[in-house]
Amino acid sequence: MKIKPEFRILSEQDVPLYRKIRLECLQNYPDNFGTLYEDEIDAKNLKFNTILRQQNSQSFLLGAFVNKELIGICGCMREDRIKTNHRAEISQMYVRNSFAGQGIGTKLLAQTLDKGFADISLEMIELGVVDNNPQAIKLYSNLGFVQFGQLDNYFKHKNQYYAFTFMVLTQKKYFSF
Repeated sequence: MKIKPEFRILSEQDVPLYRKIRLECLQNYPDNFGTLYEDEIDAKNLKFNTILRQQNSQSFLLGAFVNKELIGICGCMREDRIKTNHRAEISQMYVRNSFAGQGIGTKLLAQTLDKGFADISLEMIELGVVDNNPQAIKLYSNLGFVQFGQLDNYFKHKNQYYAFTFMVLTQKKYFSF
């Protein structure tokens, strides 16, 4: 049976759900994120808490729900400085393992891009991904993101280094895709 998730912007009421899934993704994939579970388990505020509380239309966290359970997240953080406000960044893309391979991540990211690019003043969306995550790189590429740089040794944890690939998608390319 094909699962049909619901997608919606998370709000202040969703902070506990967000916290749970954020800590889960850091536990399940410690090599794929710049923050460790140990860094955030005791943190009072996580990266998107302020955005969830403010309900800023330019920065948001989209959630995928199945039976009212939050099973995926994808954040879009708009730059707020005048000279960089034409850009945003995808952050904290994650879908629970038990829902992997069903196209939910693709839909979640596509809806995030749709909402972000609905504001015509947003010209490009950037993201970064560790090189040892080929599934994520493929997902991003399939939606039109292109690599514009790579930095070796971007992350270091327990004497293990991780390279980071930087990708970008322009509004023009997204709507012609």
